[in-house]
Amino acid sequence: MMMRSLIHRTKGAAAIMIACSVLGITSAKADDSKKAEMPVAASQCLSCHGTNGNPALKDVPILLGQQPLYLENAIRAYQEGRRTGGQALVMHEIVKDLSDADVKAIATWFGGTQ
Repeated sequence: MMMRSLIHRTKGAAAIMIACSVLGITSAKADDSKKAEMPVAASQCLSCHGTNGNPALKDVPILLGQQPLYLENAIRAYQEGRRTGGQALVMHEIVKDLSDADVKAIATWFGGTQ
């Protein structure tokens, strides 16, 4: 009798875990369909970094999927002249007038919400 009760509880727990897993997957799929709109300030990034943040040119950094905080810090370093070399002069001109809100929006968008 006790064994039968244990089996029923185990089956019930397994059913609950499966249901939660299915619901979690469904929720994730629903969230994937909600793509964030590209910030206006990010449009100037597309010509070099690609329309999806994954550039065709080998010497241009990939932005797609980078940590937003890393991207924010990189943009601020270009703004302040702390990043040099490569295309730093180009980047300095492109980002020099971005507001804090622009920097955060660009970093968030390229950082994985596409």
